[in-house]
Amino acid sequence: MKLYVAALAELLVLGGAVQLRNQEQFFAYDYSKHGQDWVAGTCTSKSRQSPIDLPTNAPVTGTFTYKYKPITAPFDLLNNGHTFAADFAGLGYGGLTYNNAWYELMNVNVHSMSEHAWRGVQKPLELHMVHKHYSSDALLIIAVAVEGPTPLAKLKSFLQVNQSYSNLRKQGVVPAPFAARYGEPPATDANFNPTIQAFLKTAPPPVNTKVSVPASLAASFEFNSLVQGAAFYEYAGSLTAPPCAEIATWLVRKDALKASDKQVMYLHDAIFKTTADFGNNRQLMPLNGRTITMKQSVLEDPPRSGGAAAAAGSGAPLQSDREFRAMKWSMDAMTIAKGATDYVKDLDMRLRNAAQAHAQALSANLEPITPATKSAVPGQPVAQGAPVMGQPQATASKQQMQMEKTAQTMTRAIAEAAREEVESATKVITAKAKEAAINAAREAAMIVNNGQGNSLAMANSVPVTR
Repeated sequence: MKLYVAALAELLVLGGAVQLRNQEQFFAYDYSKHGQDWVAGTCTSKSRQSPIDLPTNAPVTGTFTYKYKPITAPFDLLNNGHTFAADFAGLGYGGLTYNNAWYELMNVNVHSMSEHAWRGVQKPLELHMVHKHYSSDALLIIAVAVEGPTPLAKLKSFLQVNQSYSNLRKQGVVPAPFAARYGEPPATDANFNPTIQAFLKTAPPPVNTKVSVPASLAASFEFNSLVQGAAFYEYAGSLTAPPCAEIATWLVRKDALKASDKQVMYLHDAIFKTTADFGNNRQLMPLNGRTITMKQSVLEDPPRSGGAAAAAGSGAPLQSDREFRAMKWSMDAMTIAKGATDYVKDLDMRLRNAAQAHAQALSANLEPITPATKSAVPGQPVAQGAPVMGQPQATASKQQMQMEKTAQTMTRAIAEAAREEVESATKVITAKAKEAAINAAREAAMIVNNGQGNSLAMANSVPVTR
């Protein structure tokens, strides 16, 4: 029997105000063809899809900083039928700063085999640490390959000699997944990894169930070891499960993390039994000219609030949630001001177009005045444009000129009225926008200085349009 080992997957809710959770529950799919048959969302686009095969080397372009807090409270490990996922959204366990923006850790998932390949070689496991941008739906996913001291080829050979996992279970090497009597891999094994043990502390849960993983101050878990001192491939990609949204930046660890053979086999067995022995890795996707670079991880304290974002373009992290909110309000003020300007321009264009259309309707194709009076020939209708009996030709021409002059005068009057209305609207809207921005800035300054202020100042100052 072939060996494939587990890794982490990201499946997230993309809603703006909703906290990220696993999203795969909304899509019916399996791994029988490893994603080649998926049609949901952007799974068929292939433009910037993940995973990919990684090169031997890539140019180094900089660093990113990270820091995770120890997990000292019990947490849930969920089996959703596709992966094992630990949800940490909103719990303040830390995250990373990337391109001057803060990304909070949302969840950690497991895949087997690895989804990415390193120069064509897959690893037994791959962990996905999914992070969300502080103010948008953008995701940043750290991928970490995991392997044991026994090379994968030799491990497969070992399994083939023993013919099946049933024999291994009889020998006590691998417990039956979801068994009532579960023994976690011993810490005395070679390359034992305490962080990987977070997924093996209890028996992996059956499909559509979850278990509570015990944790305390004396027996905590932390994820800094997954990132510490490592180089990471960087590229623009997507989620690796439906809807395959192309909103993710990937940081894939260059070197695999070590774990014990039993840890690797335990996770592999649980993943494969959950997925009908298909595993849960998506096929490799084409690179399509995307750039792959390298970044070095640097351990650094996050913003003091732990949830603030880094200042946009400033290179310095914000120091508190108050400053973050102030920055958001200033951005809202600029958005409203731009909206007011666009509204005035649109109003100006509409009024000018209306005035021009009105003028053209009045002045185009004017006909001479030909009242329906008696014809020169009794019993015959008056010809269109012909002079009327008793009305000289000169009189008709004069009336025609007077009508054209009247139309021109009305055109100028309408245009002048439109111009005055546009100027008046511009002054009113500009004043309102300026007043709203000043009020928002004043409230933001109060929040930053003393924590007191109206967080709805911007929203309350903007009229709602229908």
